[in-house]
Amino acid sequence: MKPTEELIFEHKAITSMLNVMSNILNSIKDKKVFYTNDVEKIIDFLFVYVDKYHRSKEETVFYPALLLSKYPTESIGLMINEHKIAKGYLDEIRCCVENFKLGSTFSGEMIVECMANYVLLIQDHIQKEETDFFPSANKALSEEAQKEISKQFKLINDEFVGLDIHTHYDGLLKSMQSKYLS
Repeated sequence: MKPTEELIFEHKAITSMLNVMSNILNSIKDKKVFYTNDVEKIIDFLFVYVDKYHRSKEETVFYPALLLSKYPTESIGLMINEHKIAKGYLDEIRCCVENFKLGSTFSGEMIVECMANYVLLIQDHIQKEETDFFPSANKALSEEAQKEISKQFKLINDEFVGLDIHTHYDGLLKSMQSKYLS
């Protein structure tokens, strides 16, 4: 499997969680009940699975390999910048949830705004990666470079498997899907 195929596979789980988030933020907009505990679980998923696991693979392994292949640095810079913006939205969502739990109703409106911004940014980011960035990266990377990236990805995978991260977040995702996407 090419490294980009592995990243695309991870995008499927991320996209599913984005769909859960969309349903939750629509419920909040409609003044329905939402569960801060569920939003906190989603935030945890996004910080660990997306930020520490998926983004780590891209920023510590994939992008540096692309830089060595003379891939345009502007494209890589754009992807990294979007990661930083997304992390900022996550921090804001976490803060809004804490404020909401303390009784600030305005924080509920802010959760909707921050979640919507995050969802739109990541959906757009994934689309750019899958339709433009990854296909051109596959052309730029030699077969040898792709094998080395895959080896490095395996090391990251092994570290997270050892921590039972995949099992935990797969279960969380399935739970959220059955609750919000059924």
